[in-house]
Amino acid sequence: MTAETFEMLWKVAAIVFAAGGVWNELRAIRKDIARLEAKQDKYNNLQVRVAKLEDSVSSAHKRISELHFGRHI
Repeated sequence: MTAETFEMLWKVAAIVFAAGGVWNELRAIRKDIARLEAKQDKYNNLQVRVAKLEDSVSSAHKRISELHFGRHI
C-alpha cells in the first residue's frame, strides 16, 4: 500500500465518520422538532380551552348579575 493510497483511505474514513456525525445531529434535531410540535399542539389546545372558559365565565357573571339585580327590584 502506497502512501497516497493510505492517505486516500484515511480521507475517505474521515468523510464517512463526519457524515455519521452529521446524520446523528440531524436525527437529534428531528426529535427536537417533533417534541416542540407536540408541545405547540398542547399549548394551542390550551388556548382554545381557556377561550371557552372565558366565555363561560362571562356568561355566568351575566346570569349572576341578572339574578342579583332581579332580587332587589
